[in-house]
Amino acid sequence: MVAKGLPARSKSVPRRSEDSKARIIDSAQRVFSQKGYARTGLREIAAHAGVAGSLVVKYFSSKSNLFEVALAKALIDPAIFQADRARFGQSLVASISEPGMTVLAPAMIALSLGDDEAMKVILKVSREAIVAPMADWLGGPDADARARFILMLTTGYAIFGRHLVMGDAEQTQARTAQMIADALQASVDRD
Repeated sequence: MVAKGLPARSKSVPRRSEDSKARIIDSAQRVFSQKGYARTGLREIAAHAGVAGSLVVKYFSSKSNLFEVALAKALIDPAIFQADRARFGQSLVASISEPGMTVLAPAMIALSLGDDEAMKVILKVSREAIVAPMADWLGGPDADARARFILMLTTGYAIFGRHLVMGDAEQTQARTAQMIADALQASVDRD
């Protein structure tokens, strides 16, 4: 039954709660990547998302839980593990280097390392969302160590390549990208 004077909700229109959650997560990623965990408040994220602060608490219950969800969604797309294994290094470097690609996880991590609560979340999410699935995908000897190496290398490359651009000549940037891609590929190919 539809209240008089109100339009019926279309079944093809996404529910407002899902839209609100998505806006909150997007805002959390952006604010955490600019200010870090300790200097970010839920009210600020809510204001950035254009929602009431109570809605953030309703959906995520705490800043720590919101940070965990936002960080997990900001990490690399799990589809990378379905990509051509022989081109993993090139593909990953290309996705990090893509000018239109939003890469926020490394900044979220780097700016939040000084907070113990955030550190626990970073370790948990890194282990569960990246290292464990990547180690399974890699297989073979030292899979866990290789997965950690790939995470460390890509995080560092993203921070320096995206956030701390050194003003290098294009040739130097291209050579650096190739070196990173080669190191990533060597980690994948090592059996």
